[in-house]
Amino acid sequence: MSVWSLHDMAPGFADSTAQSQGVFRSALDAMARPGTPVRLPQTALVSPTPNTNAVAASVLLALLDQDCTLWLSPGLAAGPASAWLRFHTGCRLETDCSKADFVWAASIAELPPLRQLQQGSAEYPDQSATCVVDVAAWRTAAVSDAGAVTLRGPGVRDAITLAVDGMDAAFVQQHQSMCAHAPCGVDILCCADDALLGFPRSVRLAAANGGPACT
Repeated sequence: MSVWSLHDMAPGFADSTAQSQGVFRSALDAMARPGTPVRLPQTALVSPTPNTNAVAASVLLALLDQDCTLWLSPGLAAGPASAWLRFHTGCRLETDCSKADFVWAASIAELPPLRQLQQGSAEYPDQSATCVVDVAAWRTAAVSDAGAVTLRGPGVRDAITLAVDGMDAAFVQQHQSMCAHAPCGVDILCCADDALLGFPRSVRLAAANGGPACT
């Protein structure tokens, strides 16, 4: 279990059933309402270290089990997160991102190209990767703001425009290419402070200052 010993292992949920169910419902809510922040209660936030994104860690603690494979971006893989999640969930670590059920990236920049991740199939679109990504922050933005993205699609009333840390034009292009193959694609949960922001595969992204949306 790497160099991290059981003596050093941070605890998981104090009430594993209630807290994991609550976090799971929050993740579902974030996916059902793309672009709308969903806050997790402070009592449900746990992490392997004080410097680890507690929202991301709590979400994965709720979603993973012994049948799941997890890929971690290099910085996370080198720290205690891998041993902590293996200990508390029984998940298996995967070094090939294309074979992972879940991906945890320390930033959008450390997220593998979306096309390399499991996309599911027309028959089984649910057999695709779920990405949990640490971000510094997000904010509601105007369509004229540089770097802002506009979301449209199921669960979004009209449109939502946001500026999300690290979500640049290159990422929007990747997402547009992916959603051209709907219903296949990956689901993404961005995590910051005490909240989740969902980007399900069904959402359509466009650069707010005039870039095309995928259809």
